Amino acid sequence: MHLPSGLPRPSGHGVPRSLVAACIALLIAGCTTGSATPAPAATDTAAATTASPTASATATATATPVATDTPAPTAAPTAAPTAKATPAATALPPLAVGLCKASQLKLVIALWANDSVTSYAHVSATNKSSSSCNMRGHSEARIADVHGNIIGDAGASAAKVVPSDPVYPLAPGGSINTIIQWGNWCHAAPAQKVFVAMVQPFGLGGFVSKALGNAPIPTCVASKSKTQVSSEAWLP
Repeated sequence: MHLPSGLPRPSGHGVPRSLVAACIALLIAGCTTGSATPAPAATDTAAATTASPTASATATATATPVATDTPAPTAAPTAAPTAKATPAATALPPLAVGLCKASQLKLVIALWANDSVTSYAHVSATNKSSSSCNMRGHSEARIADVHGNIIGDAGASAAKVVPSDPVYPLAPGGSINTIIQWGNWCHAAPAQKVFVAMVQPFGLGGFVSKALGNAPIPTCVASKSKTQVSSEAWLP
């Protein structure tokens, strides 16, 4: 560097060179520090933008759903079938022991009769089975028209056996008899041919005859009373 002319030149006894050099070094350092632009620090935004998702978020987003086992339906225990008890047979009363069942008997009308007021059906019961049985007391008598409609009935109480009734053994093929009375018919003539039926006491069943021609119709005696049916005790 050239000093302008006219200025006194420094002598050799002026400012020491070492001091000058130190000042120059300080000046250079000061200029460098003041003019330097600090580098921007890394921002949190960039870090936030480029950061990978957190472990928990990644795990939530990428985790494979775990299949939940659906419990298989449990079959209801099947109860072992209980064998039904066979109901014990109802014991028959002493008076019913040995009596003929309806299924063992065949009923036949032997004849119809009439005394101008009451009609009478003479009937017989035959043992059609292969076993002997007994007939005793009374059976319940019924009158039916040709269509099977019951038009006269002695009532359930008519089928009865009392201790004083004699016992009549009926061997296979054997027969026994009774007479049915039918009176006080106050309606239009029933559809013929009329037939009869008998019901055994003690729930031993009923048995039916075939018709025998046209039955004589009883006379109406009391118009406000129902027709009357009854039967005698069985006799050989």
